[in-house]
Amino acid sequence: MEEQRQNNADEQQIGQDAAGNEKCAEVLSCKKTDELEEAKRNFADRDVEEPKRKRAWLGNLFFVVVLAVTLVLVYQLSANAAEGEQKTLKEIFGNMRTDYAVMAVGALFVMIFLDSMKYFVILHATSGKKYFGTSLKTSLLGKYYDNITPFASGGQPFQIHYLHKKGFSGGESTAVIFIKFCFNILIWLAICLCLMVFNRGALDVYVADDTQRRLFVVLGWIGFAINCSIPMVIIAFAVFPKLMETLTRWFLALGHKLKIVKSRDAVVIKAKRIAKDFRAAFVIMIHKPLHALGLALICVCEQFLSIMLPYLVVVAMAGATIEPNVQLMFAIMTMNVYVSMSVTAVPTPGNSGALETAFSLVLTSVAEGVLFWTVFGWRFLSYYSFILIGLCIFIADFIRKKAKR
Repeated sequence: MEEQRQNNADEQQIGQDAAGNEKCAEVLSCKKTDELEEAKRNFADRDVEEPKRKRAWLGNLFFVVVLAVTLVLVYQLSANAAEGEQKTLKEIFGNMRTDYAVMAVGALFVMIFLDSMKYFVILHATSGKKYFGTSLKTSLLGKYYDNITPFASGGQPFQIHYLHKKGFSGGESTAVIFIKFCFNILIWLAICLCLMVFNRGALDVYVADDTQRRLFVVLGWIGFAINCSIPMVIIAFAVFPKLMETLTRWFLALGHKLKIVKSRDAVVIKAKRIAKDFRAAFVIMIHKPLHALGLALICVCEQFLSIMLPYLVVVAMAGATIEPNVQLMFAIMTMNVYVSMSVTAVPTPGNSGALETAFSLVLTSVAEGVLFWTVFGWRFLSYYSFILIGLCIFIADFIRKKAKR
């Protein structure tokens, strides 16, 4: 009898525990749902206006002038580095490694595909639908406008406007672009940091001039700090909002006294808004863990391939004079990162001029007689090709609109 009562008590306790667990699970589920809805509401009130390019002809003229000056500078540097023995195009094509040339061109298309997949994954996570064509065009529009504007700052407004035209709300369009920005920049900085820290010796091996080497190291880390400043401030605002608001108001008060800052409150409101966007972006993706993991892996692959691209071009152009190996690949990748970071503050579109010139200096000992065409080939694949693709898209859209009319 006593045993029966004990069994009944145990069963009752088990039932209560199960009910309690179900209640806890329900509370947690409600909490997660509330967080997700709050994150979505954060972007809900966004209006989208059509971006306007003021004095576009002046920007295009400036771009052409920078391109012409860049080509002259790089050619002169290449001729001096190789003591005037730059190979002709005929000689380069005769000795070119076709397999690496194909891989370099293939890398461009893989990079386009991977960048498109970032938007595809985010759009699927936020809407539950598949939009590959929209993702591809969003990616290419972003690349085009980033490459023709200083500090790569022009792509996002046009991407948001394009998504809005495709039927997404202002909030959805803003959320997609901001999520991609957050994942992309954090993973890019992580890859750059690893190469700059763990492969610092690459500069010692391939940059013979001590002054140049020290300059690249110093400017590289300054550029890294500049690139880190924006995401770090956003993260700090998201994690320590009150402390960061106090510090920001203090600095703005100082700037206001020095007549550098006009409206303190407007800057603080904008900073808090960006921090909320950052937190909301990650909340949305955390509730889609498989999408978040997939997006992170795609970002890693695309950024790694982008940094590795000059290695493929160098080996293809140099032909039999260079023995391809993993050590050389990581060395050129590291030099690519240091050079890119060194010219961060140069305000020309795509850092044109400064980036080609700096890369010519670090590749002198590797490319030698094919230096000019190596730098030009790398920049064509990683930069100018996206501008040409963007122009083709605009021409195709123009013809299609005319045909519809």
